[in-house]
Amino acid sequence: MPSLLFLRDVTRALLIALVILIVSGCASTPQKPAPPPDAWILNSNWNQTSAFTDITLKGKSGLAYPLQGAHLTNLRKVVTALQVQSRLDPQVALVAGDVPNAFATTNNGRQIIALTLPMLEKIGADQDALATTLGHELAHLSLKHGELRRQRAESAKGVSDVLGLVLGVAGVPMGGTLANLGVGAVTSAYSRDEEREADVLGLRWAMAAGYSACGSARTMQMLKTVSSSSSLPFLASHPGHDERIERANQTALKAGGQAC
Repeated sequence: MPSLLFLRDVTRALLIALVILIVSGCASTPQKPAPPPDAWILNSNWNQTSAFTDITLKGKSGLAYPLQGAHLTNLRKVVTALQVQSRLDPQVALVAGDVPNAFATTNNGRQIIALTLPMLEKIGADQDALATTLGHELAHLSLKHGELRRQRAESAKGVSDVLGLVLGVAGVPMGGTLANLGVGAVTSAYSRDEEREADVLGLRWAMAAGYSACGSARTMQMLKTVSSSSSLPFLASHPGHDERIERANQTALKAGGQAC
């Protein structure tokens, strides 16, 4: 089987970006920032192998991470099918972590989709869940949501500074803090809309590749079960689990006449 390349040459900036995405990415609730985790990127020809054997990934400090060959085989099959539908050819990364998560990012113009090892383990043999999860991440790349968020963050910073100054001059206590909170609410709202867009497009691609939208419902139910918080949908940076479960239900109902 092809080898898995450890990201020894990843820049510090990318490692920091990986941490930010892991703790606040598409499939998890925000958590306290952590040191850069162990991360691996798959060789460009990794998907030319039809079946993988169990392996053990080695971390920077000598930590060992067992990985089932069946999970890699399912990953290869799903990624290959989704590449046809999305017409994208991203690098695939695996990241150590404590929580199930998935995310998409870019590095020097190269698109990357990634799963934490707990996410791969929790999904297990459920190819529908894997396809809807990765379809969602590919949709973020196709819709250029990362670029839009960076632009929005830069614009929000300028607006926040101006609002803070105006509120300060007007004598409003903690004007800068209030302004930051207000701008944050606006950017979070846009983020939720982008997540909904990615859900719709990702489900479409997954179903076109032959997978069931109900995989998304099962993933959201799993994340809801393991989540340590119960933040309200309109306060979270992502739509709530229940909303996304219902979206999968309605999509499956429309496509096949039966909900999940």
